[in-house]
Amino acid sequence: MATLSLPQVRVPRVLSPSAWLRALLVWRVLHTLAIGAGLWWALTSEALEGPGRIAGIAAASILLLIDLGGVAGLALQRSFGRSLSLAGDYLTFLGAILVLFQLNDVFRGLDALGATFIRGVPFGLIAILAWVVTGWGEQRGTLERTRRIARFVAWGAVVAMLLAVGLLPGVLTFLARTAQPFQLGLVVIALVSGYLAWRTFQSDVAEELAISNRTTRTLDGLLFASPNLLGFAAFFAGPLVFSLFVSLTEWDAFGDPTFVGLGNYVEILALNVGIASAGQSASEVLAPGYFEWFSIGNVVVGAQDVLFWRSIRNIVVFTLFALPLSTIPALFLATLLNSKAPGIKVFRAIYFVPSIAGVVAVALIWRQLFDSTIGWLNYLISLTVAGLNNLPGVTITDPRIQWLSDADIALFSLVIVFSWMFIGYNAVLFLAGLQGVDKTLHEAAMIDGANRWQRFRNITLPSLRPTTFFVVASTGILTLQLFGENVVLFPTTTPIGAGPQNSTLTPVVYLYEQGFRRFAFGYASAVAWVLFVLIFIFTLVQFRRQREQAEG
Repeated sequence: MATLSLPQVRVPRVLSPSAWLRALLVWRVLHTLAIGAGLWWALTSEALEGPGRIAGIAAASILLLIDLGGVAGLALQRSFGRSLSLAGDYLTFLGAILVLFQLNDVFRGLDALGATFIRGVPFGLIAILAWVVTGWGEQRGTLERTRRIARFVAWGAVVAMLLAVGLLPGVLTFLARTAQPFQLGLVVIALVSGYLAWRTFQSDVAEELAISNRTTRTLDGLLFASPNLLGFAAFFAGPLVFSLFVSLTEWDAFGDPTFVGLGNYVEILALNVGIASAGQSASEVLAPGYFEWFSIGNVVVGAQDVLFWRSIRNIVVFTLFALPLSTIPALFLATLLNSKAPGIKVFRAIYFVPSIAGVVAVALIWRQLFDSTIGWLNYLISLTVAGLNNLPGVTITDPRIQWLSDADIALFSLVIVFSWMFIGYNAVLFLAGLQGVDKTLHEAAMIDGANRWQRFRNITLPSLRPTTFFVVASTGILTLQLFGENVVLFPTTTPIGAGPQNSTLTPVVYLYEQGFRRFAFGYASAVAWVLFVLIFIFTLVQFRRQREQAEG
């Protein structure tokens, strides 16, 4: 079977493989000392502060660990020494290039280039047309002079496009800024590291260390996947680990963080229970620093962070109502949409539209519908009440429901919006599961005299267990992450999205309030990790139930 491998680029080989490995070991030691000095400077210098200092310490620590492993591997002449050395030089090359781009404002230049891109579109179309004419002429065997003219026009159009969008002046500006000493040093570091990485990758070095073909293929695959892996590390895994570190600190995103250990988690989760006698207030029976969360009879439950526990209560109640209302009707809707009635595809598309509509647009529409004075919901309710009052002996008072201003109803308004948005999406998932059910089972059951309900209960539902698990798990995770609907429906409350008397306050809304309005990033990160644990437990319970059902 053919294997995919990196092309063996011809590079100067001044030294033999064995001499190169010795030189590489010396380079690795010097690189380790330089990275160690940079880490010490990042730890002790006052020039760096805040996120820049943390990012510098993290990057230097990772490179230092890689270098130490590379030094040990090369000294022992093991294969992992070559791999770690290659990784160290590769990361140094990328780091130098990114820092150089950042210092020269290349990323801002890309934004400016995107703004002027439309100017180069006509020239780009001319270039494409000229290249098409060139290819057509080669197939038709036209004159070489005609093909040359077409190529000239194509290249001229490309140059005109670059001039129109401002790329060439930007390149000249970049080269002028790179002429400064520090930027030139970064260029030298990038060139040296890039050369060392390519030279280390050559096959003669692998043969000198007796590296197997399997290890070589693995390294090839990792190098091809490295852009995706580095993107994952930089934009997902890295921020995730960083947020865990921040959750152990007090930090306002500007100065240096103050390490507090588990203090944030203790404040978030701390509860206290007291027994109140006749005439005693909650503050008298609870420990200092605790405030009443709720009471049952003479038992008072207090918390240090009452708002967080209020958000947990709200999200649990919301999930208990929204999860069944967005899954059970979706199952029956999918059963109806699974028929072969004329125009059924149109109805499938109609029911799916709410799931692809923007959250802000949907919430704004529902905000108008929920208006207690001019909203359509109260208008329809008033018409219904008026019609019932026309019946003999019937007298009903128009409720005039305060959908968004009544603390007892506001959360259920969110349930309605969320369920309406996701019923169609879940119905499509159930529909896909229904179309995968073996039809012969239904035919055999019909021959045995089973009615429609019996076939649905004993054949359809068991066959839909994997689909049901996915729908319930994914919808449950979305309910626990509720945020956008709150903010749009309740934009004037404090915290924003909390609703009347914090009746719609959810953990993500509370996280946003702490992090981006109060700038308590350490506390907000702790809230995020607590929410992560809650979602993890919910998902784990669903997985266990699914496995138990499968085993049963």
